[in-house]
Amino acid sequence: MKNHAVPNSESIVTETAVPDPNPETFEALRQRLRDRFTSLSPHLQRIARAALEEPNGFALNTTSKIAGELDIQPSTLIRFAKEFGYAGFSDLQRVFRQRLIEGEASVRERVYSEASARQAPLDVKDLLQSCLQAHIGSLQDLLRHCDTDSLARAVEVLRAARHVYVAGLRRSRPIAAYLAYALMRSERPCSLLDFAGGMAGAQIATIGPDDLLVAIAFAPHSRPVVDAVQDAFVSGRKVLVITDGPNSPLASHAHTRLYIDAGAASPFQPISGAIGLVQTLVTALNFDAVSSE
Repeated sequence: MKNHAVPNSESIVTETAVPDPNPETFEALRQRLRDRFTSLSPHLQRIARAALEEPNGFALNTTSKIAGELDIQPSTLIRFAKEFGYAGFSDLQRVFRQRLIEGEASVRERVYSEASARQAPLDVKDLLQSCLQAHIGSLQDLLRHCDTDSLARAVEVLRAARHVYVAGLRRSRPIAAYLAYALMRSERPCSLLDFAGGMAGAQIATIGPDDLLVAIAFAPHSRPVVDAVQDAFVSGRKVLVITDGPNSPLASHAHTRLYIDAGAASPFQPISGAIGLVQTLVTALNFDAVSSE
């Protein structure tokens, strides 16, 4: 295997495909990504997180598609590859493709069978069962792994807030909208941040010391939501986040954190677990006190 030295960050970002006679294994690369995660820039952390969570996408998608999904420039992917000692992104991508070819036969067969399976007549009953199983799995995972101490703290933070601001985009948007709806139904002052209208920044500026920002985001973590959390945190405002783990860019800028596994073997990752978590939060507000037991 080549010596994966870290290149000069000022070097020109270009892509050249150079075959490696002794390629790095996916497991070795994954460990390097974990070891160096905290030292990477926010953009490179976003790529590293996606590479660890969606290795199949890195193996099968084009550079432009991966960049588009992560909301970055293709050149950033090349810079990421160079950061880990590869000549270009195509060289790095070979590690992910090799994983499908050699390392995990079950994963390879599932991924490559999807295209041919789509040609078969659609069985709606099987599709319904598959989708519901993904939702049931999300709820079961929440029940098994939810940190009830953090959940109890989150309830108290919500209860103490004068006004709650809620942020969420992409698949987190319906979760955020449901939280705002449920809070208003409970007659608690609440505002959904207006990213579409360009007023989110102005709303964040009005958050007072007795208010609370609740931000919801999962990989690839929408940049506007990450920025909103950072702005509120720097301003000394209270922040509660619902996200997918301690490596989330939201986690380090929050006072209270609730984690929920966002991974699922489904084309559309279910939001049922997050909705269940939100429903628990709002329902608990109707009680005078909560216990984590």
